[in-house]
Amino acid sequence: MNNKFLISVLIAVIFAFTEGQSQEKLVSTGHNPVCPEQLKNLKSSLLLSLPFIDDFSGKSIYPDPNKWTNNNAYINNSYPINQPGYGVATLDGIDSIGNIYQYATIDPYRADFLSSQAINLDLGADSTVYLSFYYQAQGLGDAPSPTDSLVLEFYSPGTQSWNWAWSSAGHDSQDFKLVLLNINGATYLQEGFRFRFFNYASLANTYEPGLKTNSDHWHLDYIYLNNNRHYQDTIIQDLTLVESVGSLLLNYSSMPWEHYKTAGISAVKTLFPIHIQNLSGIRHYYTPVFTIEDLSNADSRYEITLQPEEIRSFERLNYEAPFNYGFTSDSQDTASFSLELNLQPIEQDLIPGNTALQIIQEFGNFYAYDDGTAEAGYGLVGEGASNGRVACRFENLVTPDSLVGIDIFFNRSYDNANQKYFNLGIWNEVDGKPGELIYQMNGLRAEFDKGLTSFDSFKLDTAQLVPSVFYIGWIQVSNDFLNVGFDRNTNKQQNNFYTMDGVWKTSSYEGSLMIRPVFANKSKKTGIEDVFLLEKQDQIKIYPNPASSYIELNYPETWNNAQLFIIDIYGKYVFTEDHIRNQINLPALSTGTYFLVLKNANGMTHHQKLLIIHE
Repeated sequence: MNNKFLISVLIAVIFAFTEGQSQEKLVSTGHNPVCPEQLKNLKSSLLLSLPFIDDFSGKSIYPDPNKWTNNNAYINNSYPINQPGYGVATLDGIDSIGNIYQYATIDPYRADFLSSQAINLDLGADSTVYLSFYYQAQGLGDAPSPTDSLVLEFYSPGTQSWNWAWSSAGHDSQDFKLVLLNINGATYLQEGFRFRFFNYASLANTYEPGLKTNSDHWHLDYIYLNNNRHYQDTIIQDLTLVESVGSLLLNYSSMPWEHYKTAGISAVKTLFPIHIQNLSGIRHYYTPVFTIEDLSNADSRYEITLQPEEIRSFERLNYEAPFNYGFTSDSQDTASFSLELNLQPIEQDLIPGNTALQIIQEFGNFYAYDDGTAEAGYGLVGEGASNGRVACRFENLVTPDSLVGIDIFFNRSYDNANQKYFNLGIWNEVDGKPGELIYQMNGLRAEFDKGLTSFDSFKLDTAQLVPSVFYIGWIQVSNDFLNVGFDRNTNKQQNNFYTMDGVWKTSSYEGSLMIRPVFANKSKKTGIEDVFLLEKQDQIKIYPNPASSYIELNYPETWNNAQLFIIDIYGKYVFTEDHIRNQINLPALSTGTYFLVLKNANGMTHHQKLLIIHE
């Protein structure tokens, strides 16, 4: 879902283990990672004419200021399930810049508002004015409790008062429901009529402060106010895309540009998805066009026109279209591409703009499974969690490159209660699970110092040459819930592991941990090398390299009696030495690339590529 970093989540089912003392847990996100600079100067003096309609398919994460007077609602396509069209307005327990309301309590409180601009309903005794909308409770967020609610009020210009019009108590239904309300009488049929939605939310009543997060989600779509309607006018005459094409990479949502240039088209999908909904009562005909453009080159354009198709009335289509494209660009360190799917329908409908969607495919210096949006918060909590470890599996497509950092997205809990210390860890792979801990960096915590749009970046004190398959994650030092971002729209459950008792288990939750390995990404053009903090590696000399039957080591006293490991490119340990010496005789190793790892008594590690060549 590209660069629309927003948020929310759900208090999920608990998976208990080790006699119920500890828990792997998923909870609501604590904030929307939004860009404050996107906040708009709202126009509160507009007077709108009928019809009023909003399907929330625009590019902004805030409500359209030409239709709405405030920006509490979050416009997104990541919270809802089976939404009528692309984009909804979500009301939850956080404010317009993504913080939990300061007055939030475990008792219901008024949270988000979605308030319309003034509308001219000076239509005499017209009785054909109706307001309709779709709403859903929970979705991929948190189910509102029965004491929470979604409320709709109408504003009377004559009495200058807001009056109750409709409400729904909290529940956990996953269906979108249609509401149709008649607006008549002199109280509302005036110039200056307005309507607004708001929700009552409540914090979780829990013993663990880190679990007090965002909650009670409601999603609104296709808000439509017009006259010349009737009590059976429940059909929205609209054809719409429901999802964007998403990332076109085979296994990742993003990867280092330098690594992609090595992997090439083998890292790209051969199919892209198309998700369409016909909400109207007529058949629609369309000819999809898929376009890719390199944003650094205005003259670049790849376009494929698919076969004309048709979609029956009230039908939803989900299918895949084949294509063959390898991303190419003159960019050196990073690259960005625009991906657009346009249905090009023949018939005009109610909202023409929602039949074309664009996302940005980014290539930076990191691998990512997540789409940048946290629908949940993941972590370990409870007695025994201080022994817990969480690890995420990655495949490094360019093994000589150096892992120089790890980015982690942390959701904010109420009063930043999850700002606790932890240790970073890197593991190799043994039998399809995390194996030996090959690197550890201690004393870290979420700082939230880059605002609400960013991951926390942790630079490794020593760059690491990791094997082709490796795991990154955290080692807990307390029972506190860390609340790491969890993307529920991108399911990489098979890559997420945790342990409390030394036995690694696959996570019970579907989704992706928002944790990313960052590589040096050396530029061939500029010669830039991200080699911060490599001085410690320079203190250790290993030669000859390439080697054949032995190696010589020159190291400072702090490395006396360190352990030595040699790992092949598949992560398998092929040689170990409990105490290093100045000369190490090697076993009969096949010609190839290996990784030499040293670990000293202080917990420091040294990694270096070792070439074995036999004459």
